[in-house]
Amino acid sequence: MQHTPDMHKVYFKKYANPMIVRSILSQIMYTADRFIAGIFIGAGALAATTLISPLLFFTAALASLFIGGLGAYIGLLIGRGESARAGRLASGTLILMAALGILLMMPPLLFPGEIARLLGASGSFFPMAKSYLQVLALSFPIMLLSRGLDVLILNDESPKYSFTVNMVGSVSNLLLNFTAVAILDAGVGGLAWATVISSALELSSGAYYFLKKARILKLRKPEIQLKSTLRILYNGLSDFSMMIVESLMVYIVNRAFILYLSEEHFKAFATINIIVTLFYSIYMGATMGLQPVLSRMTGEGDFRSLKNVLRYSIKKTTLYGIAAYTLILPIIVPILKLFLQGDILLEYGRFFYLTIGGATLLSNLPLQATIFYTAINRPLESAAISIIRTLILIPLFTIFFVKNYFAPGVALGLAASDIILIILLYIFMKKQDFSRIKILD
Repeated sequence: MQHTPDMHKVYFKKYANPMIVRSILSQIMYTADRFIAGIFIGAGALAATTLISPLLFFTAALASLFIGGLGAYIGLLIGRGESARAGRLASGTLILMAALGILLMMPPLLFPGEIARLLGASGSFFPMAKSYLQVLALSFPIMLLSRGLDVLILNDESPKYSFTVNMVGSVSNLLLNFTAVAILDAGVGGLAWATVISSALELSSGAYYFLKKARILKLRKPEIQLKSTLRILYNGLSDFSMMIVESLMVYIVNRAFILYLSEEHFKAFATINIIVTLFYSIYMGATMGLQPVLSRMTGEGDFRSLKNVLRYSIKKTTLYGIAAYTLILPIIVPILKLFLQGDILLEYGRFFYLTIGGATLLSNLPLQATIFYTAINRPLESAAISIIRTLILIPLFTIFFVKNYFAPGVALGLAASDIILIILLYIFMKKQDFSRIKILD
């Protein structure tokens, strides 16, 4: 692959832009259950579906052990001209991911009540959380396989097909959710079945690609080797760490709300958080889309181009984030009225969008740097960034500022954490010579 000085612009247009749109749609799909539950069923259903989010974080974290490392390593092998070996390892890894998905499915499928209680469901929330969780568990192995195929499709130089597959999953999930709740009145169980069916459609689309359309990467006789598997898991360690500490951070921030703010504050925050996560999808989607390019550059030894690609991605996505924040601002109150009732809750929601939404603009570099280091097969730096940001800085600063400044403290804690990390990353990455870094083989 020949990388000219201005090719980073071409790569961003070809790989990053589709993935940004896809990530936003995937986030909408992920939150569709909560959106529709809140609008058509009520606040109780919204709370019930939200209560199981720590389990979903945990499941996604275990999946990311394979997915992040698989994409980076397969891209590295293709860059080195070892496509046949990449195909064998990819096939073997998919089998392991299917087995992991089945293991993750069994506890909530067999013991939904016990796990729902463990996650905090009680009273009127309990039966809805139990029903939702038991059905949703069926989607775990399906989602793992579809995500594994998706990252392989990207590394096969087919970002458009990957985008189409995710569009199928996102649109079908929204339509099925709406049909199940608004038309069939199937409740939270219907929401869960909609997720299972849409995940199966996405998996079918990915399987069809490798049966009929694969270019460079062909799925072959599976090869499962301990050394190669550990290599993939090692590189996926950063994504795993990021998601595990993310779940802990969510728990700690929630505790800060419970201890120092009111129930009304928390309702408004939970609603705004659904909207704010779309900004994260912009930032992380860009680097996720560029992963095949970054991994191949590393495999080819073209280290000079790496920083140019990352620098351009951060500039473009910062503009995207500012534009999205500005466009949503005039319509934030009408959006909030779909979920929140009463002037006080609406005022809290608007305040949190202004402050927390603005603070998320600072998270661009930390989030993209995390995925960047995974893409170039340097997971330790990636894991370190995740742990410092989400397990140390954000919890400590958020608790301190919320305790002392109440509602404004949430945004202050987020902003202070990212400003400190931006300074540290700027100093570290400016001095780092990528041509001298060691890649584990």
